[in-house]
Amino acid sequence: MVEAITMREPFMLEFPASEYKKRLKLLMEKMEENAMDAVILTTKENTRYFTGYQLIVWGSGISKPACAIITKDGEVTMVSGYSNREALKVTTWVEDLRIWDPLGRDDAITNLPDAIYDVLTKKGLAKGKIGMETGVGFRIHMNTTDYSKLMGHLQDAAIIDAGPSIWDLRAIKSELEISHMKNVCNINIKAYEKALNSIYPGMTELELFREISKAMFEFGADEVFPLGIRAGAERYTQSNCPPSERPIEKGEIILIDGGPGCKGYYSDIIREAIIGQPSDRQKELYDFSVAACEKGLEFIKPGVTAGEVCQVVDEFVDAHGYGKYYETRGWVGHSIGVSIHEMPTFELGSELILKSGMVFAIEPAFYEEGEGWFGIEENILITDKGYELLTPLKRDLWIL
Repeated sequence: MVEAITMREPFMLEFPASEYKKRLKLLMEKMEENAMDAVILTTKENTRYFTGYQLIVWGSGISKPACAIITKDGEVTMVSGYSNREALKVTTWVEDLRIWDPLGRDDAITNLPDAIYDVLTKKGLAKGKIGMETGVGFRIHMNTTDYSKLMGHLQDAAIIDAGPSIWDLRAIKSELEISHMKNVCNINIKAYEKALNSIYPGMTELELFREISKAMFEFGADEVFPLGIRAGAERYTQSNCPPSERPIEKGEIILIDGGPGCKGYYSDIIREAIIGQPSDRQKELYDFSVAACEKGLEFIKPGVTAGEVCQVVDEFVDAHGYGKYYETRGWVGHSIGVSIHEMPTFELGSELILKSGMVFAIEPAFYEEGEGWFGIEENILITDKGYELLTPLKRDLWIL
């Protein structure tokens, strides 16, 4: 059925049509398993993954980029605003493009929820079982007014969470995706190496951010995800905080966390450095953080569960007496792909079975007041025999 679908291949389409047909076929199988009549996709990542659609205004609080409606029979319709109609034509393979317009030009429906409802009604699915991105890891890309109106239209439909089905598909990367992942990881490690060697006393966190960002673009990135860069006693525990104007001084642990994007895929690693020699305690804690990460890596292979990976690391930490300093107990990593943070995660209790083709970031971390925040993060591909390291950058503390 999917093979018979005609797919355009405009010049900005990121993958061959055959790749999108594989994704669509897998989604249709999941829809059949869960008796879904249709799926409505609204997020940047999912619309791009299934249709190739690209637009620069996903972060806008005004623009309403698009959504994709996929039926159980494999029919795909894109619904978007008038100003985005030409971008649809050059980035997505989808033939059926429905444009809404507040001014009603070309007899268009004047708002997004009415346009979505019109598509579902004409397909006879407005009272069906419809999957949406309502669960863990997703936020429906629609303002409250539009969402409420759409739900009013669909009051006779059964709305269910399509998230688990989508995550199952996105978790296993194709050969083409793996090639993209390897490329972006290579960009990341080269940029980290260049930037780490540029650090000097008095350099601010923001100056370091600019240096690593420049390097990422120099080596081929087309975007840079916000990086976590912090140094100094008062900054160590401020996880996920953006870089500041604070100067970096001798003896301070310097943490860099994050990575670039390239062709829609991301890398996310952590490396640490220090200006001058570390104290014995800093070296001890850093070396143990690396050992904890490596313990998790040793256990990873197809067939084990994500929860068991976390449990192995947690038990290793406790067995060596470092539990007091362990910041990531119960959660030591996440998947990565078209989002920098994806499901599934290495979380205690998870029964998710690791499979070949999954890509993860693993990152156990430790903190001791006055000494520093310690840890590395690696990106790995699950293979038939274990894993392949995608970020082969030295794990030693960078002593500058």
